[in-house]
Amino acid sequence: MDRIPQLGRILKNTREDLDLTQLKVMELTGIHHKSLSGYENGVAEPDLQTLATLCRLYRLSMDTVLGLRPTPAALTLDKQEKELVGLYRKLPAEGQKALAVLLRSMNGSDPA
Repeated sequence: MDRIPQLGRILKNTREDLDLTQLKVMELTGIHHKSLSGYENGVAEPDLQTLATLCRLYRLSMDTVLGLRPTPAALTLDKQEKELVGLYRKLPAEGQKALAVLLRSMNGSDPA
């Protein structure tokens, strides 16, 4: 299905970032949580009105969601990835370099 690039991931990540459950979204919008699950997992796509409702609730730009504007990386990262990026950014430059070397060695890449 997934004709709109990254739609499911954007919807899921944004909902989670707002600390909303699928059931809470259903209460707020009337969109059934099973439908929302289908959108988030890329097995179904919302109609335009439903997508507009979700964009309003999540404070998302339709341009971004529809792929008309580049998707900010923050919308495509899951919670763990965002946490790791945040921790990395808090490290001093030498710590960032050391972590990069460690990660490259763990992945079997050249640690240079």
